[in-house]
Amino acid sequence: MFLKNVWQVAAFARELKDAPLTRTLLGEEVVLFRTTTGAPAALLDECPHRLAPLSLGKVVDGVLQCGYHGMCFDGTGACVRAPGQETPPSKTKAHSFPVVERHAFVWIWMGDPELADEARVPDIFWMTDPEWAISEGYHHVAANYQLLNDNLLDLSHETFVHAHTIGNAAVADSPLTVTQGIGNLGQNAVRAHRDMLNCEPPPFYVKAAGFTGQIDRWHTTIFTPPAFNIIENGSMPAGSNKEEARQKGLTRERRVINLITPESETSSHYFWAIARCYALDDAELTDYIQLEVARTFDEDKIILEAQQRKLKGAHFDAFPVTLRADAGAVQARRMMARVLAEEKQRQGEP
Repeated sequence: MFLKNVWQVAAFARELKDAPLTRTLLGEEVVLFRTTTGAPAALLDECPHRLAPLSLGKVVDGVLQCGYHGMCFDGTGACVRAPGQETPPSKTKAHSFPVVERHAFVWIWMGDPELADEARVPDIFWMTDPEWAISEGYHHVAANYQLLNDNLLDLSHETFVHAHTIGNAAVADSPLTVTQGIGNLGQNAVRAHRDMLNCEPPPFYVKAAGFTGQIDRWHTTIFTPPAFNIIENGSMPAGSNKEEARQKGLTRERRVINLITPESETSSHYFWAIARCYALDDAELTDYIQLEVARTFDEDKIILEAQQRKLKGAHFDAFPVTLRADAGAVQARRMMARVLAEEKQRQGEP
């Protein structure tokens, strides 16, 4: 059900402070903390001594102290102190996971640690690039991660679910183009693109982009497994040449960063951010975008969780009815089925 040999988001980097942070990832209870150097670390959230959750303890001088008997573990999981004895038990070790802090996130590798190549961390450079301003947030969604992928690869739902923020009739009425295989992302990527020409700007676009007259909009969702969806989103005055409009500063372009990490088969961690390359110093706009996007994703959450309840926890690969707008989601599901099967085959699983 889960793709493990891939970097996935465990937390925003800002979440790791003085106390241990516990989070269930891919069905495993994990505890995260910072070591003496400030580097992030991740251990299975159980003490190897008596299986008490390590997250009930505290961070002391960069090591994690169990709250039950006081045994202390470093970032590798090695026991470095055991109260009442001069040397800790040599074979006592908490299970650790490879982690790396990059692009304002803490990434974790839940699979074979020998395969954890840091060069494979997704390049979400917008998060820390001074040429982009960031509005960010998090949603816990009681739905399978593939339902969230479906939602982000078929943005026609904006017309009906988000009519008060980002949606209008032009989204559902505009044709969708889907391709597989994108540059250095290779065949493990799906691109779903939609142009919405000469349309009325939705309420969000009036405030966040400053448009009042007719506009041309575009959405391009780029999906990579298991649940990374980067949306290239932009708008400009209707009838403009895009390159000329860019040169004149007439476009309003954003990247909608959607990084979903499964919690369980029926729940997901949804880390998101909106990066914009205009009005960089407008703090009021940054706050407005954060609030409106959070409200928009609250609307998604209602639909997705209701959808999951209808599934009653059952495993599913496809739905009985598909529309043309489902093309991106269908290709992504086929891709996920393939990469999951390939990983199981590499591991020798039936």
